Order: sequence, then structure tokens, then C-alpha cells
Amino acid sequence: MRPGSVIVDLAAENGGNCALTHPGEVVVHHGVTIVGYVDLPSRLAPLASHMYGSNLGHLLNDMGGAEKWRVDLEDQVVRAALVLKEGELMWPPPKIEAPAAVAKPGAAAAAAAPVVAKPKKKKSSGTVGLVIGGLLLAALGTVAPKEFLSHFTVFILACFVGWQVIWNVTPALHTPLMSVTNAISGIIVVGGLLQLSSDFTGPVIIIGAVAVLLASINIAGGFLVTQRMLRMFHR
Repeated sequence: MRPGSVIVDLAAENGGNCALTHPGEVVVHHGVTIVGYVDLPSRLAPLASHMYGSNLGHLLNDMGGAEKWRVDLEDQVVRAALVLKEGELMWPPPKIEAPAAVAKPGAAAAAAAPVVAKPKKKKSSGTVGLVIGGLLLAALGTVAPKEFLSHFTVFILACFVGWQVIWNVTPALHTPLMSVTNAISGIIVVGGLLQLSSDFTGPVIIIGAVAVLLASINIAGGFLVTQRMLRMFHR
């Protein structure tokens, strides 16, 4: 955020939605003021009274104050707030006519110009990609062993099903959904542990160890994000 911005954290009492919130304090971080008061409801009454009194003070100053007091009917603010003047009913105030819009030069010509619909281009890139992918898979099937093809088929199906599931989810649910799926990805840890043995020189063992490490980070991060989101809704 730009320096001079202000964040009012309404959830400060429960720890806050901002990572830099200090409950009960006002802190400034890189020019951004973070308000972490936990008693905001009790502060609203005096703040509202102060703002109302400030507005009345500005109105009285606009009307001349004590020395040059006047009721200027040409002043739109004064005229709109005036109900009675020397026993005469002044309410409702006259309607203020909106200024006529000034047409920009060339706008009329642009509006009169007919809009020609551009023909839509056919999206053939998706079809070309599917054809190329099918040819590559067919070529791979002629040289790869049978065991590899079975595992590779499961992998492709899992990617396709997962992509379809995520794509059809409401965007507002992407963050909680991804955090939970990251936590569920602990199945990768089980698969990696099954590949580990006492000999750490083979490529399968190394890949299994890397999978266990990355999946462990994924699990921890998924649970932390989910817990953080749940705390946002606690009162």
C-alpha cells in the first residue's frame, strides 16, 4: 500500500486480519497506519459527535460567523438546510439544475459512425494442441515399457480430472479449496516413504525423498492457511 494509507482492522480483538496488527495499538509500518483498537464500538459515539460538531462549525463559518452573520440564499448549502426564514416556509428548497454536458469535438461523428462487427476468429489452437498431444502419446506408447504407460495414464487422468474440478469451482472458494487440497496431499508423503530404503544412491530413492520434503511443506502450509482463514470468521 502507498505511504499515508490507513488500515482499520476490525478483527484486532481476535488477533487481526492484518499480519502487522497489534491489538489495542496504532502502529505505522512503511508509512501505512494500522489501527488495531479493540474497543472501536465505544469510540464511535464521541467520534460521531466530534464530526457532527465539526460540520456545524464549518457551516457557521461559511455563514459569516459571529461578526458577519448572514443568510445567503444563493449559497446552495445554506438554502438546502433552510426551513423557515422570518416566519416564511422555505422548505423544500428549489431543485438544482444539473449543468448541461459539453459535447466533446468529434464525439458526434464517432457516435454516428456505424459499428462494423469484426468476424470472430476461430479458436483452433485448442484442437491443434489436442492433436499434437495425442500424436506424442502415441509415439511414447511405441517405445515406453508397459509399466510406465499404466502409471503415466493414471497421471494424465488425475491431472485432467483435477483441472476440471478446480476450473468449475466458484473463484471465491479457490483459496480455501486449495489450502484443503494441499493438506490432503499427505498421500504423497505415504507414497514417497514407501519408496525409501537404506540405499540412498538410486534415482527412485532421491525422487521419493524430495517428494516427501515438498509434500510436508505443502501440508504444513495448507493447514496454516486454512487455520488463518477460519480465525477471520471468529468473533
